[in-house]
Order: sequence, then C-alpha cells, then structure tokens
Amino acid sequence: MYTYSDFEEYAVSEKSLLEFIELAIAEHQTSKEYKIAQKAKAYYKHQNPDIEAVEKVIYDMLGQAHKDLFSPSHKLANAYYPKIINHGVSHLLGNGISFKNPDVKKQLGANLDGVCKKILTDAKNSGVSYGYFDGERLIHFPFEQFKAIYDDYTGEIRAGIRFTQIDENKPLSITLYEADGYSEFVREPGEEIKRKAGTKKKSYDGITVSNEIEGVYEQTGETTSRLPIYPMYNIGKQSDIVGNLNILIAIDLVNSELINNVSQGELVYWVLKNYGGMDEVDDANFIINLIKRHVIHLDGDSDAQPHQIQVPFEANQTAAAMLKRQLYDNMDGVLTETLNAGNLTATAINSAYSDLRQHSSNLEYEVIEFMHGIFRIAGIPEDEEISFSYYETINPSEMIQNIISSAQFLGDTETTRLLCSALGVIDDFEEVQNQKAAEAMARMNMIGGMQNAE
Repeated sequence: MYTYSDFEEYAVSEKSLLEFIELAIAEHQTSKEYKIAQKAKAYYKHQNPDIEAVEKVIYDMLGQAHKDLFSPSHKLANAYYPKIINHGVSHLLGNGISFKNPDVKKQLGANLDGVCKKILTDAKNSGVSYGYFDGERLIHFPFEQFKAIYDDYTGEIRAGIRFTQIDENKPLSITLYEADGYSEFVREPGEEIKRKAGTKKKSYDGITVSNEIEGVYEQTGETTSRLPIYPMYNIGKQSDIVGNLNILIAIDLVNSELINNVSQGELVYWVLKNYGGMDEVDDANFIINLIKRHVIHLDGDSDAQPHQIQVPFEANQTAAAMLKRQLYDNMDGVLTETLNAGNLTATAINSAYSDLRQHSSNLEYEVIEFMHGIFRIAGIPEDEEISFSYYETINPSEMIQNIISSAQFLGDTETTRLLCSALGVIDDFEEVQNQKAAEAMARMNMIGGMQNAE
C-alpha cells in the first residue's frame, strides 16, 4: 500500500512523481476493496453479474460437461440490494441535514443535502467515499475515481489522486491533490502520463495569472494548509455487499430455477412401450419432433405416456421468502409489506422501523464525523449543532396529535420544531419562527392601537 512517505520519496523529481501516480492508480484498481466496490455497484445498478455468469450444462456418456443450448435459461435478478441501500440513505438524509445556524448550508453551497446523499450511497457500496470542498460548494469524489494517500502514522489523508475517463479510448484525466494545491495530468490512449501542457501546481485559494505567450506564470493569493478532501465511511468501513452477496446470489438462483422448470416442462418424462430399439439419438429426435409438431405416431402395441414431476413451487417460494427475510435482517432493512396494512398505529410503525432506526443511529456518527471534517476545511466552528429527522412512513395524524397534546410541556419553540420535522419542512424552521414572531408582533400592535383608540 502506497502511503504519504512513499509519495514524498517519489515526489523529488517530475519523472518519479509521474511513476508514482501510475503505480498508485494501478494499486487502487487492483485492490480487494476496489473489486468489492465494483461488485456492489453492479448489484446497485440491478445488473447482478453472478446470475448472469451462470450457465446450465449437460453431461455426455463420458461425463464431460457441455453448455445446455436447449433448456430455458432465464436469469432473474432481484432488486432488494439497491432498495435497501436507497431506503437506508433516505431514512437518514431524506429530510436533509439540519444545522442550528441556518447560514451553514449557505456556506457549504447549493444542494448540500443532495451531494451528501450521493457520498453516503457511495460509502455504503464501497465502504468509503470522499467529499471535496472547493471553497464554494461540496463536490463528491467517488471511491472508484479517487486514490487516497494516507499518513503512515496518523492514518489521515495527506494527498489524493482523482482520475476520470469517459471511455477506454479517451484520455485519462488525473488531478493530484496536496495540502498546498493541486496539479493536473493526462494520459492519452497508448501514451504515458504527463503534466497538462502549460500548467503547474495551482493554489486552492489563489488566482492564476497567465497570458497566451507564457501561459501560467504566476500564482497569487493565500493557500490552505489542509487538504480540502475528507472521507465518509460506512459502518465498519466496509461495503454493505460484504456478507450479503451469497444471499443475493441464492435468491436469484432459486427464482431463476423455478421459472426455468415451469417454462421447460423438463420435469415431464415419457414412458415409451415397444420402442426398445431406440437409442439416445432417437430419443432426442422424439422430443424435438414432439416440441415442433405436437404429434406422435404409434405402431401396433406401442404406446407413449407422459409423466410429470410437479414443480416444487411452495418449497421454492418458502426458500426465497426465507432468504429475503435474512437479507433484510442482515442489512437492517424494512420489509414494506409489513407496512401495507392500512391505518397502522405509530407503535406498530415504530416496531417495523426499529432495526433501521438503530442502523441510522450508528450511521449518524459517520456522517457527523464527515461534516466536522468539512467544517474544519471550510472554517466553520466544529461545535455547530447537527441534527437529523428520520424519513419514515408514519401515521401523520397520530404523530401531530401527540405533539400538540404535549405542547404545554415542550414549550412553543420545541413544539414548532417537532411539527416542522413531522411535516418534512425542518429546514424552514427558522422562517416559520420568524413568521410567528412577526404575526405575534402585529397582533400586539393591533391590540395596542385599539386600546389607544378607546
């Protein structure tokens, strides 16, 4: 594993620096974590590569396997994994991240909540993802496109390499990020990595001075002493696919095998009487002719009777349901069919969400740690209060009634905050408070005016 000490050794010259970048990218793309992330991303996109790779085989008289070109080979891919991932991310961040100081979101740029959802989704698939604050907004650096270079002793990210390529026959764009600035490189197809023409290390906060003849010749302004990139980890610093991949494969195999058996009728066999002279070729021709023409010609005392072995539908269905429950239990998911029973009480809903709520509670720590890292980069006080409002299927009338009933004990401010959270408008809390204060002042002025008139 290449670390920051290795980077410093290679950074002594341009040639060795380019060599380090090449080696670091190659190490990242061949790592176990990268392969796991690619597998998880495929399942997240509902591609399920393992069921696609399954091939049915038949064996000849010598016991040699051959690809089965005759039997149905339906390959059903389940979508449970992306549903659980999306539900988990939305449960924690669906109502956005709330800050006590409403100006914080303005400082971190537009669409902060959307970017954080992308980063968390990538972290749940890859184990870790990264956020880059460019001074105006937060930008997502996906795990598969970013090689973090960690400090040998503290484990902090000291530098990083971002690489993107829209197609294999197109240039690979590379950016090396360091605490004091970033440098841009490119690798054209069939060529080696080189620095982009006319560029040198640029300051994050500085101003580039250039002209058409000399190109970039001056960098002005202050630079930051902190790398403006911070990681967001998943729980356990590993992908959610870990420990659950075999269950996903088993579900696909059970469902696919059931449909293939039903489609083929391969569980139907024929008993032929007085056809003892037929060999295996004749048997195959008999079935092929039957499938094509649906006609059987019989001679004398000959007979042909079909016999069917029933498809084990109930057994397959039970197995698939058991595997689904195990997957949802492992990933702390919510089986939505348990919430489709009409007007459920808040108690019943709380019970259904208990595992997911515990999961989100643990995940909160990772998101808060990430936001504190971004705060340090953006110069925002780390003691800024961060809160979340879980996004759940609720009985709104019951929840709102409970809040209103408790208003005399909670006070006006807390009651308003809880109502805003229940209605999904927690980001408008300050505006609602200001509006209420303005309306109260207007009423007082009106009452005062009436009293003066008397």
